[in-house]
Amino acid sequence: MRADSHPLRATSGLAALLVVGALIAGCTPTTVPTQSPTATATPRNFTVLTTGEITTADPAVATGDTDSIVVTSLYQRLMVVLPGTGELKPDAATDCLFTSNLVYACTLPDTLKFQNGNVLDSSDVKFSIQRALRLDTPGSSVLMLSALKRIVTPDAHTVRFELSWPDNQFGFALAGQAAGIVDEQTFGPDTPLPLAQRPIGSGPYSVDSISGTAAVFTKYTDYVGAKAGLLSSLTLSIAPDSVAAEEAIAKGTADVVWRSLDNAALQRVDNEIAGSTDKATAKGFTAFPLPGLRVTQVVWNADSKLRRNADLREGVSKALQPDRTLDSIVPVGVTDHASAFALGGRPKLPKLDGDRIYLTLGYSPSAPGHADLASILRDRIEELDGVSVRLVTSGSADLWLTDQPAWVDNAIGWLQRYLTDPLPGSKNKLDTLTTRARTTTGTARTATLTELQQQAAADATVLPVSQADGIMFVAKGVTLVGEPFGSGQVLGLWGITRG
Repeated sequence: MRADSHPLRATSGLAALLVVGALIAGCTPTTVPTQSPTATATPRNFTVLTTGEITTADPAVATGDTDSIVVTSLYQRLMVVLPGTGELKPDAATDCLFTSNLVYACTLPDTLKFQNGNVLDSSDVKFSIQRALRLDTPGSSVLMLSALKRIVTPDAHTVRFELSWPDNQFGFALAGQAAGIVDEQTFGPDTPLPLAQRPIGSGPYSVDSISGTAAVFTKYTDYVGAKAGLLSSLTLSIAPDSVAAEEAIAKGTADVVWRSLDNAALQRVDNEIAGSTDKATAKGFTAFPLPGLRVTQVVWNADSKLRRNADLREGVSKALQPDRTLDSIVPVGVTDHASAFALGGRPKLPKLDGDRIYLTLGYSPSAPGHADLASILRDRIEELDGVSVRLVTSGSADLWLTDQPAWVDNAIGWLQRYLTDPLPGSKNKLDTLTTRARTTTGTARTATLTELQQQAAADATVLPVSQADGIMFVAKGVTLVGEPFGSGQVLGLWGITRG
């Protein structure tokens, strides 16, 4: 809130006396200068800083890191997966459960409404799920809804999902980002929401303004759920690069800096903290511990013709092995993680016959440290005889470096990136294994998930690289409360507070 300012004013009596005195002396009256109001700085809004432009606020099409922060805090889903424990809990729903092997039913409270005042009922849920399936955004969580056959809404507070087969992952699918609930009166059924149009959700925060470089949020006071916002307002601000993010820490112009820092900047900030007596930077920033949160992978583009070359896929996987520190596409710490990829050593690289192969390796320049890592990976891959690698930051590429988390933090969720684009020769086997994993429990399910991870290593279309701590720095007095991350380890703005 802008502080009031009170300009100093000379009293009319004093002004009159000065004028009279001047006239008596036969002099020209003295003019009393008008005092300008004292400028008062507007308090800076609580600021969360990250890199990566905002491109959409539509949950059905959002796949980027920053877009995911926006939609995670703006929209509700019927269910949510608690990070760390992997437990499935109700979000917008009061409860969801299987009423039979093929029917998953959810009940809505009668107090739900959107941020524009419209009632949120079963019709909006049905509209939102069907809309996400129609838009079918590549790389989104929509694939996890594959068992869905039909949605029935017998009344305003009941949603019944009829399934084609008994899917033990369907509740997790409803926690995925693409299953965000939107207002059917304001969203088009077949087109993404333009960024210029104000998004309307029912989550803990509403959006006051949004652009590619910033979004201003206000706490939604009529929110119904377990993740109410703690701050009355905040700004999600986009830094153009690591230099700007490091400067924000040095000058104290942000309250939370998320991801953003490249390797050199991260080391400089870490050194400053380690060398200080109070274990903080000069402006009071400290590192917030997020162990194992950042998982890096190299993913083959399904449209690349070179992906069909089995020897090349094997060669790339082996070329990355000496630097690999994660042994599966399911991270360590996730239930049913199984070792599948070889680590370290000096593997014998295969010889590739034929003409020289020219690969492109893409990465996001806003992803912290990826420019340096992409250069290292390029050098490793070029150790294959007859292979050249060119780095790109836009357009199409044969391989992509990514640290985007799974939409749902469990084994099936992490396997989706691999299962979305199976190799033709593996498709039938993967379909069988996936159905078995989603219809069984206990040791049978664990064995199937292990086999899926081993098959992922054999196909080598998604390659694990590393698992490291998340990168977050918080200003003095700032903390994260409860479960500050969504189902897919996406930062949620609701859990951030000061004091």
